[in-house]
Amino acid sequence: MRLGSRLRGEFPRGWCRSARWWITGIRELALNTTAAVATVVFVGDMMRAVRHRDEPRTLARLSGTFEGHVASLLVNSAGLVVLATMTVEDGLPVVLTALLAGWCLLNITISATVFVVVARPRIRQPAAWAELDFVEQHAPKYGRPPQTIEEYRAQQLQE
Repeated sequence: MRLGSRLRGEFPRGWCRSARWWITGIRELALNTTAAVATVVFVGDMMRAVRHRDEPRTLARLSGTFEGHVASLLVNSAGLVVLATMTVEDGLPVVLTALLAGWCLLNITISATVFVVVARPRIRQPAAWAELDFVEQHAPKYGRPPQTIEEYRAQQLQE
C-alpha cells in the first residue's frame, strides 16, 4: 500500500471539518494516554481479555488500547528505574517510594497480562487474526461509504 493511499485513508477529504474524525482521534489519544499512565483503570479490560483469551474477535476490540498497554510497559519500567535511581541518590521517603513502586508494578502487571493474552492467540491463530487485520486496514473509516473492492470486502467481513 502506497503512502498516498494510506494518508487518504487516515485523512479523508474534508477531515478538518469532520466532528466524527476529531472525536475518534481524541478518544484514541485519551485511551492510549490513560493506558500508558494509569493502566489500573483498565482492570476490567484485562479480566475480559483473560476470560476471552481464545476469541480473536473479542480481543481485537481491546486492540484499540493495545498500543497504550505496550507504552505502559515501557513507561512504568522506566519509572521504576528512575525511582530506584532517585531513591539511591536522593534518599526519597520510604512511604513515597513504596507507593510509587507499587503503582508502577501494578501497571506493569496489568499491561504484561494484556500483552501476553493478546500476543498468544496472534501466534497460535494467524488465519483468524489475518482476517481481522484485513478488516481493520481496509474498512472504511469515519462513516464514509466504501470506494474500493477491498473496502467492500472488509465491510462484508465486518458484518
